[in-house]
Amino acid sequence: MNKPDYTTLKDKSEFVWYVNMSYYTMAELADVTLNDLFTNYKASLKLYSKENFERFYSRFPMHDKLRKLNPATPPISYGHIDGLGVELVFPEGNGEVNYKRSDRTYAEWIKILCNEIDFSKQGLAPYYLEYKDKMSKAMDNRKIGFSYGYEGPITTAYTMMDLKLYYDLYDEPDLLKEFLRMLSISITQFKKFHCDANGSDYKNTSYMCDDCAALISADMWEDFVIPYMDIVYSDVGASKRSLHSEGMIYKHLKSLETLGITWFDPSVSPKLDPLIISKNCAVPFIWRMCEIYHSLLDKELAMDFVFSAVRDGANGLFTTVRELSDHDIAVVEGFIEACEIVETMKKQGADNHDVGKLVSKRGQAIFWDRWRNEFI
Repeated sequence: MNKPDYTTLKDKSEFVWYVNMSYYTMAELADVTLNDLFTNYKASLKLYSKENFERFYSRFPMHDKLRKLNPATPPISYGHIDGLGVELVFPEGNGEVNYKRSDRTYAEWIKILCNEIDFSKQGLAPYYLEYKDKMSKAMDNRKIGFSYGYEGPITTAYTMMDLKLYYDLYDEPDLLKEFLRMLSISITQFKKFHCDANGSDYKNTSYMCDDCAALISADMWEDFVIPYMDIVYSDVGASKRSLHSEGMIYKHLKSLETLGITWFDPSVSPKLDPLIISKNCAVPFIWRMCEIYHSLLDKELAMDFVFSAVRDGANGLFTTVRELSDHDIAVVEGFIEACEIVETMKKQGADNHDVGKLVSKRGQAIFWDRWRNEFI
């Protein structure tokens, strides 16, 4: 298992920040529903049209500071399990894609996982590959991303076994471990198909998203999480390992170093804050200003959010433009301005303590104890 030098890794990590455009906001501006997007490529052409981007730009003055939304097929997290035989569900209107719960046994799943699977021909993969080609042709052969995706081993196992997964940590531990082992190998096989569809290098797929892993007790990670995440990471053989996992508590953080994680995204984790993360592990991490928090902030507090995060050890920050109200735009503008200030200071040799001096008295009183206990 790859183990970086954690005594120097954080110091060597450059400060990064970005602001995303929202797929959902762009859909609303284009007047198309999520169901339209998942079932008709022409709806995606409306979303990614020049006219729709101009609508967004006219509402958000600092649009040149954002990560532009690149054309892609609609985002589906369950492509892998769809290829294993789990049926997807597409609600009418703006409901998210879901999946039908399965009652298959471990024996039935293991039998499926033993087979050599051509994921390009299973489930809805052929449909979305064709969807991708149609988009490309309609957009002058532009490259289109393939967003029919996959999750890490624990989240994938949950979508297949539902709550039985968590009972079997105690009731059927050996059978569960064999299932997780085979499932992790299957994820690597799907990743190869996914990379091929995107024209990307498989060696660079060092990223994993596994939110349901946070629902396993930190004391059980050594047996039920780490070995299976390691299978997925080790198949790539990269020296970098990036993990997104929401909802962790401080006890989980020790496992990040065991896994050799080099970049951590805790995203929506109400029981964590930058200081807690820094005190409990040496892994570089990015701190998210969740879109649902924008209404709780104003421009000054948005800037304090950034300065406080860097003061307490964050190696990066990000947020997303979800609402286009004057209030939310001002909050994101404050976020951008603060990140640019930090970026400049870091290049001039400032340290985190120097950045922390910029936090206002209001911010000093809020971030992070009051933020965790009173605001969110």
